[in-house]
Amino acid sequence: MAERPLGIGLVGVGGFGLFCLAAFAEMPELQVVAAADSDPARAQKAAPYGARVYARFSDLLADPDVDIVAINTPPHLHAPMALEAARAGKHLFVEKPLATSLDDARSVIRAAREAGVQLTVDYVLRFHPLHQLAAQIVHSGAFGPLQHVSLENFATDDTLLPDHWFWDPAQSGGIHVEHGVHFFDICNQLAGRAPDSAAGTAQSRADGRVDRVSATVRYGDRVLATFYHSFTQIGRIEQTTMRITCARGHLTLSGWIPTHLTLSGLVDDTALAALQDLLGEQLDVPERFAGERTVFEHGGATETLAARVEAWVEALDRQGDYRRAIQAGVRNLAAAIHGNAPLTVTPYDGLASLAVALAATESSASGQMVAVIA
Repeated sequence: MAERPLGIGLVGVGGFGLFCLAAFAEMPELQVVAAADSDPARAQKAAPYGARVYARFSDLLADPDVDIVAINTPPHLHAPMALEAARAGKHLFVEKPLATSLDDARSVIRAAREAGVQLTVDYVLRFHPLHQLAAQIVHSGAFGPLQHVSLENFATDDTLLPDHWFWDPAQSGGIHVEHGVHFFDICNQLAGRAPDSAAGTAQSRADGRVDRVSATVRYGDRVLATFYHSFTQIGRIEQTTMRITCARGHLTLSGWIPTHLTLSGLVDDTALAALQDLLGEQLDVPERFAGERTVFEHGGATETLAARVEAWVEALDRQGDYRRAIQAGVRNLAAAIHGNAPLTVTPYDGLASLAVALAATESSASGQMVAVIA
């Protein structure tokens, strides 16, 4: 028997909110039933998707047809709105970050647990096919243990005028919190744990707006991660690159949302067979080893390897993949509500990535390494 469609109401009918509404409207698991925005003209843009339009968030919460509340407001409003929604018995699909402070994030998680509602964060990269493929390869151990992750995000400031809320840390939380949490979450997923500490730096424009930040994040004694975000580029030349280094290979994801994954490395017979099954004709084997050439010594250890492999994997429908990743996240939430699947992005994932972002931000101000405590 098919599950009934869940009614979803969205608060925050900006450009990204409309993108989400269009994605929700395509899903048989959902029915768009309501939208709220303090700007009446903006709120009316939700009407073509079948939404009843409200000027007040409290009216949306009072709508009995709303099962899920999607929160797409500026970050400083996420926690107070999520608290209200949880207490009203609504399930939650919260745009990142979960909150702008750990205390607020913990309060939201506690409220959701006490109300018996499901809570997830819209970490779209978790549901992107190239990131999923990269995580699968890393976790398989095909290239040996994870050692390093580096992220360079040269983003555009084309639409970020000086009075935009993005530049006000009281509203956005700062770049690490507003934007960096995506990548802190991915790195936590790849490492399989939360980090121990973070060290951050920041640079500002003459008017005081922080537009470049970096962080070095340590996961125990084996994995180190480095992050750089800038909001200084003309849109046509913005770039995002994530490079993942394991003991015997490298994976590189290019683009936000990513459009290419390249990999290269040395593998044994078992890993070669597994990668051939996973990638098929996309896997190239430019070199096979035989005889004494199969034995490699490094780091005081000896390994027997079978081949050098390379691959280039494309996902060129950037907007389509972005839309489908949002849909996959809310579809997973719907399955959790019906009791059919666990959450892929748990409330703790939202808390753990926020903890890294806040530690990096604190370090930028203090000049000291800061422990990551979720």
